Amino acid sequence: MTRFPEALRLACACLVLLFASLSVVAQEEPAVNNHTGAFSELLEKRRALLVVFKSRVISVDNRDRAIIEDVLKADPRPKGRYSWVYGQIAGKLNKYIRKYNSLSAADGLADADYVIYFNVVEFRRILNAYYPYGELFVIVKGSPHDLKPPRIVWRAKKVMVSTDAIGDLIKDLKTLRGEG
Repeated sequence: MTRFPEALRLACACLVLLFASLSVVAQEEPAVNNHTGAFSELLEKRRALLVVFKSRVISVDNRDRAIIEDVLKADPRPKGRYSWVYGQIAGKLNKYIRKYNSLSAADGLADADYVIYFNVVEFRRILNAYYPYGELFVIVKGSPHDLKPPRIVWRAKKVMVSTDAIGDLIKDLKTLRGEG
């Protein structure tokens, strides 16, 4: 039986420690999900404002802050082809509203408890039909007397078709509120 040289034995020991430490770090990190804040805040909130447009803001430093500022300044009435996307998303939301009565539409930002924002990234043409792809966010309005700024509490897992994104949000709202 041959013995490893000291340097090789030390290198093997370092590799074993490295892999062991990586597996411990991987176990300590929480699973990635689409909830970026306290999604449970929506349990008591009922009035939502739907906003659909293409954000022109790109911020590497604080993307969430840039999105929130862009949405809070935006006109909630959709324009042009975004009104078609708005209609698709609103249709699914209205179906949920009629069935469960746990959500209602807000007329403006002042009336809303939170904002459902679909950021249109692109329109893809598949088999002579157009599909709006983008990101969906849920932004809870801030509370000055509680010193809470506006914040994103839910986001779609990835860029996806608008109807699929709102379907994921509705599914999560049903789970949160115990609706079946």
